[in-house]
Amino acid sequence: MLAGFSVSLVALPLSIGVALAMNLPPQALLAGIFAAIVGGVFTSFIRSGNVSINGPSPALIGIVIAGMSTLGSWEYMLAAFVCAGILQALFGVFKLGGLADFIPSSVVQGMMAAIGVIILAGQIHPGLGVEIGKMNDFEKLLAIPSSLANMNPLIAIIFFNSLIILAVHPQVTNRFIKYVPAPIWLLLFAIPLYVLFQYSLDGHITLFGGNHSLNPTKDLINFELPHDIVNDLLVFPNFGKVSTVSFWLVVLSVFLVSTIETLGSAKAIDKIDPLKRKTNLNRDVTAMGISTILSGFIGGLPVIAVIARSSVNINHGAKTKFSNFVHGVLILLFVFLLSDYIKMVPKAALMAILVFTGYKLASPKVFKDASLKGYEQFLILTVTLVSTLLTDLNKGILIGILFTVVIHLVRSHLPATLFFKYLAKPYFNLAKIEDHFHLKIKGVANFVSILKLRKVLAQLPDNEKVVFDFARTRLVDFSMLEFVNNWGKDYKTDRGGRYDIIGLDEHLTTSEHPFGIHALPQTVSKPLSKRQQELKEFAFKNGWGFDPKLDWNTDYLTTNTFFETRPIEYLKNRLSGVLPCKANWELVDITFDEGALMAAEVHNMSMLLIQFDGDIPDFELDKEQLFNRLLDFAIKEDIDLDKEFDTKFSVKGKDKTAIKQFFTKDLRQFIKNNDKYHVESTNNTVLVFRYFRVMSVSEIEELLAFGEQLSLQFQNCLAAPIETP
Repeated sequence: MLAGFSVSLVALPLSIGVALAMNLPPQALLAGIFAAIVGGVFTSFIRSGNVSINGPSPALIGIVIAGMSTLGSWEYMLAAFVCAGILQALFGVFKLGGLADFIPSSVVQGMMAAIGVIILAGQIHPGLGVEIGKMNDFEKLLAIPSSLANMNPLIAIIFFNSLIILAVHPQVTNRFIKYVPAPIWLLLFAIPLYVLFQYSLDGHITLFGGNHSLNPTKDLINFELPHDIVNDLLVFPNFGKVSTVSFWLVVLSVFLVSTIETLGSAKAIDKIDPLKRKTNLNRDVTAMGISTILSGFIGGLPVIAVIARSSVNINHGAKTKFSNFVHGVLILLFVFLLSDYIKMVPKAALMAILVFTGYKLASPKVFKDASLKGYEQFLILTVTLVSTLLTDLNKGILIGILFTVVIHLVRSHLPATLFFKYLAKPYFNLAKIEDHFHLKIKGVANFVSILKLRKVLAQLPDNEKVVFDFARTRLVDFSMLEFVNNWGKDYKTDRGGRYDIIGLDEHLTTSEHPFGIHALPQTVSKPLSKRQQELKEFAFKNGWGFDPKLDWNTDYLTTNTFFETRPIEYLKNRLSGVLPCKANWELVDITFDEGALMAAEVHNMSMLLIQFDGDIPDFELDKEQLFNRLLDFAIKEDIDLDKEFDTKFSVKGKDKTAIKQFFTKDLRQFIKNNDKYHVESTNNTVLVFRYFRVMSVSEIEELLAFGEQLSLQFQNCLAAPIETP
């Protein structure tokens, strides 16, 4: 009860101030109060959060002002709220709360900072008692010095006094002063100041060489509830513009901010919940959507879970949803029973609350914290902020996301095609190794990958240990590491598990922050090794191509039988040319894993690949070993060609008829005379190797000679008539 009462005293002026800051028409000035009432009386029964407070948010001020300008009337804006609520409810019903992770954390911070600048730039002028014309947000910022020079001193005294109280209150150590929320202290000082100025001085005072006054109709909140509430106060939505693009852009803006703030607030509130309970995010988003629909239909603002009022709630001992309900009921009673006193709250005091809120969203500390996470996070935040101010919220978020992708592309040192391939198909390999689950992550692990990672982690049972291995990940971004850390803590708390992160020791980072972007160093600038120099000279002498750089694009090899259970890490030292039979070839050093994860061995070996135009059947050819013979005796995988050949070689493949026809007598004899190599074919690409190691130049020369002869044999096989069995 006490917590609900304290929150209601904070929420009442803030709800009124939000509506005033949106420059709403007179009949809509209670829109914020309606949202607070719905958020308390109705939302409490359908949400998941236990100690959060629901109501209007200052974050929507800029969006509503822009939306009103675009749509032209409050009724159309209410329709946009209703549609945004429907989207939000569906978002939660279909359990899409995880999609919020698709927006990088620095982009979200940039968006909130932009909202803070918009609030601050818009409300500081009325807080100083200065009227300004229609301006964009940058122009409002630039006009602040002019407003300071032309401020109404009486109003400015209330405004600055209120700001001082808000700024000093967190620094006070006295328990009583600390216990009473800052907005309450603000009102206790602001209302007597107004009474002093308005009545004792008759509203007039000479300061700075001018005669200034307070105008009750302009400088006060003057709420007189009409007797006929349905006809004079309640405003209902108009869906007349629902078929226009501009309408849905406003809906999208409201939906994005409402959803992002609700999810962010819910996560933050869970951390300070005295009973350490976890909010069902999808249920909470659904509840906010349904509440916004109801609020919009009766003329109210969207309903959001708000962190500031929730903090007051917890600080005053709340432990259940009942405090939110009490706060809603009390606001309802205040409006009907204390309307004559509500109008005594000076507008300047309310503007001070909003300006202070805007400042906290975009304070220097926000930028300092971003820079401590790495220069990349600072740039992303700044670009998102500026682009949002120059355009709008939707475009600002989109530009922020695209800029984040560009930063990741540059820091990964990957070719653009390969980088975007990794984004489209993130690589996660989860396996049980002895006493734990090992999750190997390859390529690029950033905010785009989180959606797939969620699905992979959903497979994990309770009470297990999970190891996240980023050793072969080119780039790991802030959002990914933040998600893994938060997931790991939840997994430990809620499901009795453990987690660990390995493989980041070789990565470079621009910050000491544990979540800063980690990227493997670029290796192309290293001088050529002795072997690489020999390969370069060997290639030059024969007119072949040579490229020593690391190549992470290995997808074209993964279909080969040999690599079905051997994950490839990268290629390097590529020799390439064309055989006399016009078949393209390349010889590369390949790094891959042999075995299962923690028990895996990393191999570096040289391998020849020949690409044929003709239809070569898929097969796998190897020299027969004792173990293979025993295995073949058990599962009968080998294809019978001829008795003498079958005792020395193992040939496997799905299309046995085509393989028998392809392996002519001459080809079989050639293989008998050259029994050193493993040969396999997949999709007309033939793979040849001898050792599980890197070859010397002389061994490579021998392998290439074998490949040339083999290609001629294959060409003869393709042209040869079918042998009669």
